[in-house]
Amino acid sequence: MEHVIRQQTMKDSKFGFLLILPSLLLLGIIVIFPIVYVVVLSMTIEVSGINIWAGLKNYKNILFEDSKFWGYLLNSIKYMVFGVGSAFIVGLFVSMSLNMVTHLKGLARTVSLFAWAVPPVIASLMWKWVLNDTNGALNFIFMSLGVLKQPIAWLSLPNLTMFVLTQVHAWTTIPFIMVILLAGLQTIPRELYEVAEIDGAGSIQKFRAITIPMLMPSIQSSVMLSTIFAFRTFDIVFTLTGGGPGELTEMLVTYVYNTAFVFGRLGYASALSVIMVFISMAIVVLFVKLLPARDQ
Repeated sequence: MEHVIRQQTMKDSKFGFLLILPSLLLLGIIVIFPIVYVVVLSMTIEVSGINIWAGLKNYKNILFEDSKFWGYLLNSIKYMVFGVGSAFIVGLFVSMSLNMVTHLKGLARTVSLFAWAVPPVIASLMWKWVLNDTNGALNFIFMSLGVLKQPIAWLSLPNLTMFVLTQVHAWTTIPFIMVILLAGLQTIPRELYEVAEIDGAGSIQKFRAITIPMLMPSIQSSVMLSTIFAFRTFDIVFTLTGGGPGELTEMLVTYVYNTAFVFGRLGYASALSVIMVFISMAIVVLFVKLLPARDQ
């Protein structure tokens, strides 16, 4: 009897494996194979149009000889810090406001999610028109109000373009952060605020002692995901500035694109891509390490 049961179990296991085999094959084709191919390609260099094996030469050149890499990495960090930072501040304010709304709550939340529904490329083109220095809506409004006497080239000024770019990214990210924070706010028991009020705590005290500590897991999750998204954002940067003026808004993602498709250095671009993946993993590890410390 046990022998029969064992045979039946083995048959069920094989049948289960056969059921998931197509999914495993598809996963290997669309995920694993491209990863392996990029890693292998990153260890080659182009000589007379032919890729030859070079080992870790590309990685050595990037990390120790390519000054552009470190400059563009710094730009990417600025983009993440200002873009995600601005989105978080506004997202926190909007989520707390929506959490207190009692009338037309559904409509308010729907309107707040509008920017999330717009594809990044469409949003980039929309903001490119808004920020246009000759017929853009922003210059028209400011000049009509008398704030400006002449148009400003928002996407061409060396000291302004990076900030403007990060705020466009923030506009697209605010709804994402807002949704996560709003979900976290709704899990905070109202009794905690009532007890704090009885003890004489004001709004600021309640915010610092109750809201922020209870909301910390949602804050860390939203900031971590938003930071990773910002680090690999390509469409907004490429559409609005293309890395300009000069190279002031050139990011690692645009560096990879130009290296691969403009200059045709696929091996070098692949090495840059692999390094970007490791940087993204480092960001994830950093935030994951921070999570348990706050939850204890």
